[in-house]
Amino acid sequence: MPDTVDMHDVHVRLQLLGKVWEEYNAVQDQLEYNYCDDETQQHELDREAVTETYCELKAGIDRMISEDRRARDVSSAESQKPRATRDNGNCLAPQIKLPTIEIPKLRGQITEFKHFNGPFNSLIINNQTLDDVKKFHYLLSSVTNEAHWLIQNLPFTQ
Repeated sequence: MPDTVDMHDVHVRLQLLGKVWEEYNAVQDQLEYNYCDDETQQHELDREAVTETYCELKAGIDRMISEDRRARDVSSAESQKPRATRDNGNCLAPQIKLPTIEIPKLRGQITEFKHFNGPFNSLIINNQTLDDVKKFHYLLSSVTNEAHWLIQNLPFTQ
């Protein structure tokens, strides 16, 4: 038997099993009606054996369908949960909408540099999706006053 089961095939086989069962019962009823008492006992034993086999098959198929339904329900519930992501090898909490982090501003005071440098490096300089032109643009838009005046005319290349 293959590792995976086509559930459509299972449903078709269940319908076919039901039809075969109905046909069997109709034919078996006629056999039991038309034969004498000596043969009737054998037909009843045959009916019991076939009924047992039918019930085992029907129960097995019903179990497969129930397990598939349960797996789909679990899968559907899992797909609707927020997913955990990995960043730099660390497992993070499920993804949620976080507030936008503002790029810090530097107005040229040396005391501001420590609070500017770390976040700016993390958000802009270390961001591998940004090319150098964009990084420079973010730097220009993040500094004001004398700091902006000092770097605004610096040449930059890609």
